[in-house]
Amino acid sequence: MVFSHGAMGSAGNYSWLGEGLAMAGFVVVGVNHFGESGIYDKGTQNPRTTAFIWQRAQDISALLTKFNADNPFQREVNWNRVVAIGHSAGGQTSALLAGAKFDLRQLAPYCESAAAKDDLSCNYSRNSANAPEQFIAMFNAGYQDGRVRKIVLLDPAQGSALLPVSAASIALPSLVIGSVQSDFLPWPNHGARYAASIPGAQTILLNGGEGHFVFLTPCKHDTQVMGVALCKDRTGVDRISVQRKLVQGIVDFVRLDNEPASVAAQSGTSAQANARFAHSSSLLQILIYTPSWVFALLGALCVLGLMQARTRSVPLWLAVFLPAAMLVLSLSGVLQYMGLWWPAMLAWVSGVAASAWLLLRGSDVDAAHYDPTSGKFTITGSWIPLLVILGIFAVRYAMGVARGMDLEVVRDRNVQLAVSFILGSLSGYFLSRGLSLWRLSDRRSAT
Repeated sequence: MVFSHGAMGSAGNYSWLGEGLAMAGFVVVGVNHFGESGIYDKGTQNPRTTAFIWQRAQDISALLTKFNADNPFQREVNWNRVVAIGHSAGGQTSALLAGAKFDLRQLAPYCESAAAKDDLSCNYSRNSANAPEQFIAMFNAGYQDGRVRKIVLLDPAQGSALLPVSAASIALPSLVIGSVQSDFLPWPNHGARYAASIPGAQTILLNGGEGHFVFLTPCKHDTQVMGVALCKDRTGVDRISVQRKLVQGIVDFVRLDNEPASVAAQSGTSAQANARFAHSSSLLQILIYTPSWVFALLGALCVLGLMQARTRSVPLWLAVFLPAAMLVLSLSGVLQYMGLWWPAMLAWVSGVAASAWLLLRGSDVDAAHYDPTSGKFTITGSWIPLLVILGIFAVRYAMGVARGMDLEVVRDRNVQLAVSFILGSLSGYFLSRGLSLWRLSDRRSAT
């Protein structure tokens, strides 16, 4: 996926989208357009560059050519099969790459009309009527790149200059996402024109008062563009929640096997291969972003579990160490992911009690022998403790991954109760072992 930012922005303004798509298993490249992006020396920024829209499309085509010749990533990437995503001017850029064309001569009449009364984008095209012919020719030319196979347009700009006949020729799966109550670009004059002109275009409409800059990563500064705040949303708009849903919507759209037959055949990749690739990539991303201490903990738990697989002689304090440690491990998982929510705590206690009670009733007293003279237990080896230990780790790890991916399931109260009960039930096994050993030591000592 290649992303193009809005006018005078930068790829870093959309980290929520890049990170969300990368977490879903995609390679995401954010382009910082020279002359606009602030990541370069401030002296390179020039607002006039925003009018050179064709340079943006050329930037991305040049990038694909460069990466195709010299892939900078550690895994193989098909640079001839790209999804172009962009916000505002970046949306127009993505449309250009798909084959859309624009007529600069339409801007001046539009901006003078009543329909453009609330359209702040007209401030960018104030002098379009006086543009030289060479500029008009470059602006109106085609910049289609056959390596782009799908497009996602976030509140795209310059819909008033879009040539419908060119958009009608776009044969690529397209998704148009727009703020219906946009405070910068009136939806009917921009995004809606793309959605209506591109055959089969899908739409995601934001109808909750979201503005044009809801697509930027949440921020706290007071910067405004033409009187519209970049960071402050209208009352009732939760930018993080909106973006979370948009990531899922974009991922669902991109993963659809809806490329035209001729395009899919050229890619040489079947839908099943794509699904396997995305799945394996997601698993790889999860492993890559797992903290190293988690693997260290897993190693320590495996060693501890393997020690239980052999017959051994241990003192009482060491015999009850494992049950105590597993109770702490499972309870800390409940506190970490559910907090001090009493129903979750009650579910954990219920799981511990139920499991321990059932196991104590059927416990095998012959599995351990206590020698009062040495004060040590001889415990028969078993693989069950290792399996239960790995079960506790797996449940905690799954919850950690779900939280890291910000999945809704983590906030589902029923799931939280179920997880708490499962963790309690697993640790109840160790509690029953500890209590059995304690009772055994008491009986033998009394004898």
